Amino acid sequence: KGLREVQRGQTVGGGQMQQPYTPELKRPQATMNYDGSMETVGTTKRTRMEGEASQLPSTKVLHVRNLPTDVAEHELMSVALPFGPVEKIFLIRGKGQAFVQMEDKKGAEALIQYYERMQANIRGKHIYFQYSQREEITSQSSSDEEHQQTPNNILLVTVMNVVYAVNVDVLHQVFSKYGAITKIITFMKKGLQALIEFADIQAARVAKQALEGQNIYAGCCTLRILFSNMKTLNVKYNNDKSRDFTNNTLPTGQEQPTMTTTTYGADWAPYGFIPPGTVPAYGKIGNQQTGGPPGAATNVLIVNNLDPQRITPDKLFMLFGVYGDVTRVKILFNRPDTALIAFSSPVFAETAMMHLNGRPLYDKVLSINFSKLSTISLPREAYDGAHLTKDYTSSPLHRFKQARSRNAQHICPPSPVLHISNLPTPVEQTEITNLFGQFGTVVHFKFFTKDPRMALIEMGSVGEAMEALMALHDHPVGSQNIRVSFSRSNLS
Repeated sequence: KGLREVQRGQTVGGGQMQQPYTPELKRPQATMNYDGSMETVGTTKRTRMEGEASQLPSTKVLHVRNLPTDVAEHELMSVALPFGPVEKIFLIRGKGQAFVQMEDKKGAEALIQYYERMQANIRGKHIYFQYSQREEITSQSSSDEEHQQTPNNILLVTVMNVVYAVNVDVLHQVFSKYGAITKIITFMKKGLQALIEFADIQAARVAKQALEGQNIYAGCCTLRILFSNMKTLNVKYNNDKSRDFTNNTLPTGQEQPTMTTTTYGADWAPYGFIPPGTVPAYGKIGNQQTGGPPGAATNVLIVNNLDPQRITPDKLFMLFGVYGDVTRVKILFNRPDTALIAFSSPVFAETAMMHLNGRPLYDKVLSINFSKLSTISLPREAYDGAHLTKDYTSSPLHRFKQARSRNAQHICPPSPVLHISNLPTPVEQTEITNLFGQFGTVVHFKFFTKDPRMALIEMGSVGEAMEALMALHDHPVGSQNIRVSFSRSNLS
């Protein structure tokens, strides 16, 4: 169980070497990628020489290939964010390629080095990074959809990497700096989106130019802005989800009560404004919870493709609790590979889905969607599957109950590197590495120099790190229970 390096091609945790399948090659042809580089096709998807990506001149712009053709920005963002801030993403729609611009070369180099050792995936599909010949993603390299747009007084705003609550009041305070706003409607479609109507086109153009790619809060809630094709907005209710600023007499909507919740996070940037004390309201119609058009966010997620032999409600609570306070978990009795997970707010549910959907767990790939249910009912005690449903409302392990919790500032996608805190002192390194080594290969380990009660440990894969976190968060070590979370740090 000691430290050892992961060898390329090794099936992690299995102990056996697995050679990649190589089909018979027939008449390879050369084709040009969108970054101008040449690639041989007609072979396997990964035909480039191993390590070629890192031998190219380094730039902060990376070329990505083999993406799902309908990939969303937030999916690619979640793969790149552990290595540093992402300035821009340009998707070449329908071609399975994209460009990602990191904040600096250091972040791009860390990403390339890491994904040369570990396979990057989106929805279970292998994707590949290399340095681009571009030094910058310029306005000319924006998507055709954006490049051909006609200026309009209505903006379509998509909020990426949502960590904190974003509602009508937040958007109005950010966008109203650039002109009078008449109407705002928020909804869930491709993540959190909003339509913002300005009084005139010039104000909308200035707001779009100033705010595109900016963060509402430090390091998160990134704005992607397009001109909408709509001529006008029809607002029926004035509440946290929609607002007509020219008509204060509209009803709030009896089916859309405001849900008060705790606010979290940093002391605000770049707009210097105090975070709101509410999350967007999500109303109820019958037994369904609504939040916009069909498929909108609720506080309940449905998780498919679980391993029935290895998953438990407690493990799901630990994993999904990294991204929000989980109140109940139910593994379906007749479909044990499927579970329902309820959060204390829809914002938590959306954050968890954004970071965990498509992630590997127990040799399977998680498939996560919003559920049509608004609550999870507790079964009768005599019911055969009663042990598959658990209530965690009063759990002491909720990470976000405290106002301005530091946990909210460190939310990141699952990564092989885990942050361990609350370690007893003194404690031997081998005791920790042996403990985590039960769940895979320990690649690196390091105590914090200034605080030996904390440490970083790198597992052999994201899946192994997820398994270790589920099993070892709140696990006793000596006289204390350790805390485990994912880390953006790079130990390689």
